[in-house]
Amino acid sequence: MKINRSTAMMLWEEQFGDAEFAEDFHGNLMRRSAYGDADYCTRYHGELIYCGWNIHHILPRTHGGTNAFENLICTNVATNEAAADKITYWIDDSLYQVRRIFGTSQHEIVRIT
Repeated sequence: MKINRSTAMMLWEEQFGDAEFAEDFHGNLMRRSAYGDADYCTRYHGELIYCGWNIHHILPRTHGGTNAFENLICTNVATNEAAADKITYWIDDSLYQVRRIFGTSQHEIVRIT
């Protein structure tokens, strides 16, 4: 599957429906209309928050991941940059690890601490 704006919007709808705002797996805010915009920010509950987002590979392509729909999630740009192409990574004070879902070929992101 090719990753583009159309794919991103389909993924957003699958994960968040028609919501304009959502949080990624780390809790960072995203705004539907801010896809691909690393500098996009908005006022949310009185606070200025960066909420641009893009597509993240759960299992990075450098580790054998693909562009299959089940390997993609929407993430805030900052979350995606922190995770990069690693399978174990820190974001703020949280440690995450990509793990295979038992009995399948799919992977998930698990918060360790």
